[in-house]
Amino acid sequence: MTKRYSLKLLREQVFAQKKAFWATLVYGIGATLLLLPIPMLIPLLIDEVLLGHPGKMTTFLSAAFGNTEAWFLVSVTVVVVILLRMVAFVFSNKQSFYAIKVTQKISYLLRHRILHHLERVSLHEYETLKSGGVASKTIQDVEGVSSFSGAFVSNFFSAALMLVGIAAVMFWMNWVLALLIFILNPFFLAFSKLLGRKTGELLKRQYKAYEVYNELLNETLELFMQVRASNQEKNFFGLILGQAKEIENASVEYGQKAMVAQRSSGLLTNTVIDLFRALGVIVVAYSDLSVGMMIAFLFYLSTLNTPVQQLMGLVISYQNTKPALERINALLDLQQEPHYPHEQNPFEGVASTSVTLKDLSFAYPGGREILSHINIEARKGEKVALVGPSGSGKSTIAQILVGLYHHQGGEVCYGGIPIEEIGLPVVRENVALMLQESLFFNDTIRMNLTLAKEISDTKIYAALKAAKLDGFVEGLEEGLESRIGKNGIRLSGGQKQRLAIARLILSDPKIVIFDEATSALDNDTENDLYKTLEAFLKERTTIIIAHRTTTIKQADYIYLIEEGKVKAEGNYREIYGRGVINGAANAA
Repeated sequence: MTKRYSLKLLREQVFAQKKAFWATLVYGIGATLLLLPIPMLIPLLIDEVLLGHPGKMTTFLSAAFGNTEAWFLVSVTVVVVILLRMVAFVFSNKQSFYAIKVTQKISYLLRHRILHHLERVSLHEYETLKSGGVASKTIQDVEGVSSFSGAFVSNFFSAALMLVGIAAVMFWMNWVLALLIFILNPFFLAFSKLLGRKTGELLKRQYKAYEVYNELLNETLELFMQVRASNQEKNFFGLILGQAKEIENASVEYGQKAMVAQRSSGLLTNTVIDLFRALGVIVVAYSDLSVGMMIAFLFYLSTLNTPVQQLMGLVISYQNTKPALERINALLDLQQEPHYPHEQNPFEGVASTSVTLKDLSFAYPGGREILSHINIEARKGEKVALVGPSGSGKSTIAQILVGLYHHQGGEVCYGGIPIEEIGLPVVRENVALMLQESLFFNDTIRMNLTLAKEISDTKIYAALKAAKLDGFVEGLEEGLESRIGKNGIRLSGGQKQRLAIARLILSDPKIVIFDEATSALDNDTENDLYKTLEAFLKERTTIIIAHRTTTIKQADYIYLIEEGKVKAEGNYREIYGRGVINGAANAA
C-alpha cells in the first residue's frame, strides 16, 4: 500500500527542497534582523536629543559626522531606518519568491503521488470512484496542504527569530514587564489551537460540499443526453443547485468562524498590548525606565503582535490541514492492481501466440463467484468464439485476459507463460481488447485514433479504410482534425465502433479480443467488415465474444459459457448440431 501522507512526511518534503528552503530561511532571517533594531532607533532620540541625555547613538553619530544638531541626528536616523526597511523589503520579496517555489513544489509532489497511485488503482475501485471527488481532492485539498507548507517555511522561522529577538531586547529594557508578556504568550497559542480545531471541522464540511457538488455536476454533464431525453434537467440541475446552496452555507459558516477566530486572537493580543501600555506608564512613573525607552518598549510590544499572529495563524492553519490530508489519504488508500514483474515475453519475435485459461475462477471483492474452473484455449493464429447468455461471464473473461480484473484461482497464460511472469504493461501492449461500448475523448478524430502517438496520415487512412470509415472522414471539412464531442456524441453508433476498430488496427496487437465489438452494425456491414479485417487478423490469435450466428461461424472453435462455467465446446458444426448456438443466441 502506498505510504500515507502525514505532517511528518510533509515536513520531510519541505526540508528536501534544500535550495529553496535555505534561501527562504536566510532571506527571512535577514529581513527579521534588519527590522529588529528599528523600533528602538527613533525612541532613543527622544532621550538623547529631546530630553538632553546623550547616549551611545548620538555620541557615535556626532563622532562619525561631526555634527550635533538635532535635525541632523534625526535625519540620519530616519535615513538609516528607511534603508533598513528597503533592504528588508527586498529580502522579504526574495523570501516570498522561494516560499512560493516550495509551495508549488509540494503541490506538484502531492498531485504526482495521487496521480501515480490512481494510475495503478484496481478497476473495481475505479468503478465506484467519482471523478468530481477526485478533482476536488487534487485541487482544493492539495492547495490547502501546500499553502500550509509555504506558510510554515516563510513564517515559522522568521516569526520565531523575531519573537526571540524582541524578547531579548524587551528583557534587557525591563525584565518584569517582559516576563509578564511572555508568560501570557503560551495561552495565546493554546487559544489559537482551540479556535483552529473548531474551524478545521467546518472546513472539512466545506470541502465535502465541494466534492459532492463536483461529483453531481460531472455526472450530469457526462450523461446530459440521457438527462435531457428523460426530461429530467430540472430535477438533476435542481440537485446541483441544492448542493451549491450547501456550499454557500458551509462556506458562510466556515468564513464567519474563521474570521471570528482570527479577530478574536487579534482582539486578545491588542487588549493585552493596551494593558501593557498602561503598565508601561506606571513603570516609568515608579522606576528608572526613561520615556524614550518606554516608547521603544511599547513599539516592540506592538511589533511583537506580528510574529505572535503569524504563529497563531500557523496553529489554526495546521488544524485546517488535517482534514485535507485525511481526504488525500482516502485516495492513497485505494487498492492498486497487482504488480507483476516482467520476467518473460512470449510476444517478442512472433506474429502472435496462444492464449490459455487454466482452471480459472473469479469473484468480485466481497461478492459471489462469477467464473468457476474455466478452461479455454486459443492456439496461435486461431479464432475462438465465446458464446452464451448475457451475464454468463464472457466479458469478465475478456477483461481478465488483459488484467483489468485479477483472477483468484487458476492461470492466465500467453504462449504457455503465466501473466504473473509477463507483466501487465507487456500484456496490454500486445493484447487489444475491443469493447462493445468504446470510449472516446472529447477531442479530434486523430487524437482518438493515435492516443497522442506520432502516426503518419498514410497509416491512419489505411486503418480507416480497413474499418470502412475513410470516406466519412474525408468528407468532413476538417478531416482528421474534426472534433467528435464528449465520448463521440457527434458520431453514430456504427461510426463509433468503426473508429474503435481503426484505433485497434493502428495499435498493431499480437492478439485481438472482440467483446461484442460489431453489435451496432447490421449483419451485412458486419460481415463486410470482418472480410476487410481478414488480412489483418490472419496470423493473429483472435477471441470473439458475440451472439450473432454470422459472427460465430467465423470461429475455428467455440466455447459456450453459462453461469460462469464452460458448458459445451467444439467447432460450429458440433455445437450447432446440439442446438447450443441457437439456444445461446435466443437467450441473449
